[in-house]
Amino acid sequence: MTRFLVRRVLTIPFVVLLANFFGYVYAFYVGPIHLTRNPYASSRIELPPIIPIYVEYLKGITRLEFGVMYNGQTIAEAILKTGIASLGLIAISLTLSVIVGLFLGLRAVKVDPPKVSLWLTVLSTVGLASPSFYIGILFITFSIFLLFWTPGIDPVIPFQGFGWDAHLILPVLALMVRPTVQIAQMTSGMLSSELEKQYITAARSFGHSLKAIRGRYALRNITAPVILTIAGSLRLLVAELIIVERLFSWPGFGRLISSTLVLTSHTDNFLEPQLVAALLTILVAFFLLVDFAASFMVRVIDPRLRAA
Repeated sequence: MTRFLVRRVLTIPFVVLLANFFGYVYAFYVGPIHLTRNPYASSRIELPPIIPIYVEYLKGITRLEFGVMYNGQTIAEAILKTGIASLGLIAISLTLSVIVGLFLGLRAVKVDPPKVSLWLTVLSTVGLASPSFYIGILFITFSIFLLFWTPGIDPVIPFQGFGWDAHLILPVLALMVRPTVQIAQMTSGMLSSELEKQYITAARSFGHSLKAIRGRYALRNITAPVILTIAGSLRLLVAELIIVERLFSWPGFGRLISSTLVLTSHTDNFLEPQLVAALLTILVAFFLLVDFAASFMVRVIDPRLRAA
């Protein structure tokens, strides 16, 4: 356990710094080429040496100066503002995914003999084959269809814009489908396998009720893989957030990333080195910390994993 903690604590800062460097270098060299809209002009673009500029950038970070965007807003302010909007969306989506996923997973397990119900298998197949952006497009298409057929009536559920009200419904539903079925599938599969083990049969032969056996023994033994699945679902939510926020015009972190990486006529901060480095650093740090927290929790819960 100590070796695991030391290894992760030493590795995470190095990987985060490496991500920051590569993000800055990529934007520094590739951004000007894309802005010319002519890949053959790269040989005529003269750029100053990257190392002194990057060192000055790191010195600014030590003074908590992360740079300024073209609109005059500091990068720190932009990330804080968009981060709050995205964290709220992620927190609601993940919470609902865990609650609904665990409920469906537990309900789908049959006891005699232990197996997973067919309806969850079908639901998982459909859900895993439906990425969030596809579901979001379906929601938007249906909403536009309703607007055409009911002119003059405002939509009950808005499909564009920001607000901690009905504006949350469609983005949350689009984000939570795949994580929900992933958690349900893992919970039901692990629990049905656990109920086939001999200690469950022995406990039932001693007169213990199935409800007590599931709560006291079986569920405890599948907690670790379920936690890892939830952590994976959280990473999936963040990855799909980029497209979902753009679809629903949600002014969050994902939309800031897409506007930074995609060149359009409305883009002012396309491949800005300081902004790209900051965004990539936050993403990498988030993924590493989620993985670290999940790995630490499963080692605390399951003594068999502490030696790993």
